[in-house]
Amino acid sequence: MYNEYIEYDKDNKKLIAEKIFINKKPRSRVMLDIVKDIKNNFKRCRFGSDKVLNFSKVERIDGEYFLLAKEENYYPSLIENFSTGNIETDKAADWCLQILQIWDSLNDKVEFSSEIKLNYFRVDHKDNIKLVDPHINRIIEQYRYPDFEKEFDEIYRSPDLISSQNWNEKARIYNFGVIFYYLLTGQFPFQADNKKDMYDKKMTGSFLKVRYLNSEISIKFSDLITKMLQSDQKKQPASIVAIVNEIKHLKEQNLIKALPQVRKQSLNKKETQLKKSRLKENILFYFRHHWGKTLFFGIIIAAILSVGLLGTNPPVITEATTPDQLINYFYDSIDKKNPVILTQTTSVNLKKLQTMVSEGHVMETMRGAYQNTNDEEDIEEEVFGIKNLNINSTTVSDYYQYEISYIFYYPRENKMQEKNMVDRLLVKKEDGKWQITEIKGDIVDLIEGNFEG
Repeated sequence: MYNEYIEYDKDNKKLIAEKIFINKKPRSRVMLDIVKDIKNNFKRCRFGSDKVLNFSKVERIDGEYFLLAKEENYYPSLIENFSTGNIETDKAADWCLQILQIWDSLNDKVEFSSEIKLNYFRVDHKDNIKLVDPHINRIIEQYRYPDFEKEFDEIYRSPDLISSQNWNEKARIYNFGVIFYYLLTGQFPFQADNKKDMYDKKMTGSFLKVRYLNSEISIKFSDLITKMLQSDQKKQPASIVAIVNEIKHLKEQNLIKALPQVRKQSLNKKETQLKKSRLKENILFYFRHHWGKTLFFGIIIAAILSVGLLGTNPPVITEATTPDQLINYFYDSIDKKNPVILTQTTSVNLKKLQTMVSEGHVMETMRGAYQNTNDEEDIEEEVFGIKNLNINSTTVSDYYQYEISYIFYYPRENKMQEKNMVDRLLVKKEDGKWQITEIKGDIVDLIEGNFEG
């Protein structure tokens, strides 16, 4: 059995031959179609650059199909370099620079209107990068390369490219931003177990900055990668040339790697940023996962809320409501997803919390509408809630101070996560009724929409 590549004598000349069908082996007829497609691409598309590894022929050697290259040596892929562990920061930065320079030097790059992927690049023994002909790679990648964990084609595409193929320079900047993120962290920016979750992360721009996953990276280099991954093209770097110049500048000024104190700060903030990211993803993604199917019903309920039909009942919060009852109503309305009662408890602008509770109300109403359908998703999954509520109060003259501790729970990756919360509330009388007039503590993150851990 041949290895992945061999030396092959062709017309008294030694060539490198690479086996095509390694990861998957299709039926003979499919093999023939693939080989035919490869040969047609030899005629149609050629990248005239010494930075591109072009194949010249397909040969069948002892029953196996091989690609023949003109190179004297086999170059391992970038992916193979990760098998030995994390890549040194300076080396990874140099590879990022080389990748951009190679792409910028290709006059005929516009011919390739699809994503460039990690396995399209090879590295020689001197750490020089070569780009394997992407047209050929596109044909053979599912057969030649091992399955790359959590790598979806769409992960390389900016959100506006998910349903189209307008590969302009800005889209390519985003594409290379994904590759650079992996080179520097060993994982994708929108890491997810399935395509649906990956879409959600991509559409909401939810990813952790490079420096929190790799504390060796400087803030400026990390911010450059973040800009490359912006879905708003106006926030991206101006051009590939601009990114090349920025990386060169950072290398010249020794600003690729973080200073010791910055490295320590990144390490200290890592867990906080991870928790913040996960909580934000969970709440935002939950609504995105269900919103497509529930949009029609959501519009109906929103219309009902907007005309005030749900608010025609007598007010729950009256002059007879005590401060303790008010606090219980406030947290119960969050737990039960009751936006009408929630707004009656406080004069504070609840911002994102009001939206979250309203959307939670819609989601739970939708479950009733879908309970008899054969939906693949689990409609019984909880949205979020509060448990173990503990209320301590202090009377100060004509107002009350409260310290409330509880557990806020929410779904995450098919199971419920819990977060210990502590809030401090001020309750005063307004227009004859007790009202929450000031809110501090962990719940502020929900109000502001930060969802910090």
